[in-house]
Order: sequence, then C-alpha cells, then structure tokens
Amino acid sequence: MNNKRNYRRLSLDNNIILKFESNLDRVIEGRLLDISFVGICVFLNESVNIDKIVQEIVQFDIAGFTEQNFIGRGKIVYVKLDRIYAKKGFRVGLMFIEADKGFVLNILNRLELKSADQAKRKGQSLFNNFDMF
Repeated sequence: MNNKRNYRRLSLDNNIILKFESNLDRVIEGRLLDISFVGICVFLNESVNIDKIVQEIVQFDIAGFTEQNFIGRGKIVYVKLDRIYAKKGFRVGLMFIEADKGFVLNILNRLELKSADQAKRKGQSLFNNFDMF
C-alpha cells in the first residue's frame, strides 16, 4: 500500500466540535484521534461529506496548556466506516486550511516530549526488574 503521508501523526484523544460553513446550524461532536502538522483525524458518530469545509474546535485537556481550545478551519478529505471505542462510527480526515501552525507545532512538540518521557520511564522500569549481580 502506498502511504502518501509526509508528516508524522501523533495520537491525541480530546473532544472536538465540527461546525459546517455550508450550514451553520449543523454541529457535530466527536473525538480527536490524532494530529499532524497538516491535519487531524477524528471519530464521529455520523457520516460527513468529503470536500466540506468545517471549523474545528478542539477542547484540550493537556496539563500545562494555558490555551483551552484550538480553533481552525479544515477540509474533509476522507471518511471511512470504522469501529473505535467499541462502537461503530466514522474515521474522518481533515486537512488544515487555516490553523495557527505555531500552536500546532507546540502541541506536536509536547506530545513528542511526553512520548519520549514515557518510553524512558518504561525502559527504566524494565531495567529495574532485573537482579543485579
């Protein structure tokens, strides 16, 4: 399978709200699954149409963030039926059209540091389980 992604995606589980520019009354709540420099992947209970433009509002609950919400605009680039969180729904990919790239980099850097710290702790934990002679 040819993987066209040029940016690393990092897992990030947070609430997200999508507001549709074509119908301001349509609002869908879902879960953010991952983030990259160019877009996000979300899980929704209902299907959406490809090429629709939405406003993304991510409600962060990451320790140390002074910003509570990330607001951007994105274009829906794929929709796939999937099963996540033990329920059926839709995995939806959104490409950023407008986003504070500095804020996105800040999120990605924090996630990288958190991941590296967890890997380091896991390695230390494994090492501590061995008896030393």
